[in-house]
Amino acid sequence: MEELQSTDVLDREILEDARKKAYRILKASEEGVKSAAELWEKRATAAIAESKEHYASRFVTMKDEVVARLILDKRRIRSEKVESLLKTAMFGYLQSLPRETLLSLLENELRLRLTELRETNEFPTTSMTVRIKNLSNAESEAILKKYLTPGTWTLETTSTATLVEDKFPRLTLDAPSVRINASIDSVGYDLLEDKRTELLVALLGDAALEGGLA
Repeated sequence: MEELQSTDVLDREILEDARKKAYRILKASEEGVKSAAELWEKRATAAIAESKEHYASRFVTMKDEVVARLILDKRRIRSEKVESLLKTAMFGYLQSLPRETLLSLLENELRLRLTELRETNEFPTTSMTVRIKNLSNAESEAILKKYLTPGTWTLETTSTATLVEDKFPRLTLDAPSVRINASIDSVGYDLLEDKRTELLVALLGDAALEGGLA
């Protein structure tokens, strides 16, 4: 009997010891899970905060970029409208000039081109082909004879079907080494650059200069 009791006591002690060990293991596991959960919660919170900060900063940057782009687009559109007004005003003025004045401007343009070539020793020594647009043969010959030696050029009239959208007289002199263009259009663009500020003020007032369009 004593041996049986001793065995029962031993079994109980073994079971109690096992129970305590199991409890400690479970307790350690529970604390590990809790610690891991807290760690992941901290990491998740930090990640969320970082993401919020990143997207908030990105939103501000995108907003600034959009605003800057809108300002640039507004300025570009305004500049294009003003440029269109300037061109319309300039070429409207040229269209109002008498034919004799337009021919005089064209002649002066040709004279400047030929003078520049002579000064740089680039004036063609071979025969040139002269093409005309919006000019009669008589008008073009009257101009050419003043600056070119007879026999050094040949007049070639461009047919109406091949004309570009030129509204004004044009002379084009072709030689193997150089092409010389003289036109009222180029006169208009030169005047537009030289008189831009005056035209802006005349069309839009002094406020145009404040917008940086001069």
